[in-house]
Amino acid sequence: MKKIVIATGGTGGHIYPALALAERLKERHPECRILFFGSSNRMEAEMIPEKGYRFIGMAMTGMNGGIKAKVRSAVSLLKAEARCISLLKEEKPDICVGFGNYISVPLIMAAHRLHIPTMISEQNSFAGKANVMLAKYADAVEGVYQSCLEQFPAEKTRLYGNPQASAAANRTIDPAACEAYGIRQGTPFAVFMMGSLGSATVSKVIDEACSLFDPDFEVLIASGKANSYTFKTGNPHVHIHEYVDGMAMLKAADLSVCRAGATTLCEIAATGAASILIPSPFVPNNHQVYNALELVRNNAAVMIEEKDLTAEVLAGQVNTLMKNKEKRAELSGNALKMSTPDAADRMIDWIEELVSK
Repeated sequence: MKKIVIATGGTGGHIYPALALAERLKERHPECRILFFGSSNRMEAEMIPEKGYRFIGMAMTGMNGGIKAKVRSAVSLLKAEARCISLLKEEKPDICVGFGNYISVPLIMAAHRLHIPTMISEQNSFAGKANVMLAKYADAVEGVYQSCLEQFPAEKTRLYGNPQASAAANRTIDPAACEAYGIRQGTPFAVFMMGSLGSATVSKVIDEACSLFDPDFEVLIASGKANSYTFKTGNPHVHIHEYVDGMAMLKAADLSVCRAGATTLCEIAATGAASILIPSPFVPNNHQVYNALELVRNNAAVMIEEKDLTAEVLAGQVNTLMKNKEKRAELSGNALKMSTPDAADRMIDWIEELVSK
């Protein structure tokens, strides 16, 4: 395999799995050239080049909105697809892989028209619109949850998992990292992470709950880089930072309180983290609730929907689990059973199979 083009973007939930696949691909096929394709004005345009990968960005309008927005999206899609056809004729990749988000659509459609093998990856329990549309044309559909078999053509769908699980499973813990956040070595602690940007609504509830947490454990809060809420707690057991190393803290913490994005859940499973999930209600198709339910049904996590979230409910759940080592171990063990630490390798095996044909 000489070259692969990977389309990804929009959110970390699409970008991190794509990067995890690329990292493993570099190890197995050092001769393979990896080209990323994404939006020119979203986070992938900075994140991917920073990792040392070649990146080609393109402006395109999203698919959500009213009639006018959909018409603009259709026009931009046709223009982007035409540009992608020219790009692929020039680059001549062996295969194109899409990780969801509307930016995958023009690349995968162009590859289909040029008879270049294609694969799409769906990380969520409730599939996104872009992947549902692309599944008709893609040669392979890679998914995480059983629900994918109901939403995509079963004959070309395989459940290999999220490639980010491979990176999370291999992550080591540096005790100094916890100390840098104010957590003394050996001290039990719970970590709160509401995504890289944070959540003002949930932060307010967490802040109110800080006075209700038991004093025999520490609390680490990642407030987020774009959080409009300012924490007011004076609890000396609570440590607040804008950003923490998420994967490392999932492994180190006794309990994790998180959103239910696809990448977060794959990292929870891969690290065996005991967790309380607070799905974001501000995502398309309420897919974070569907994601969380996959773990809840397997007794691998506890869920509190944001509509039911109060300081008393949150503190009650956290205090109960922090006191109950056996329950945390049960959640952890069941989460590990759902992990797919070989997801990246299995995807690459299938990529090799498609290319060889």
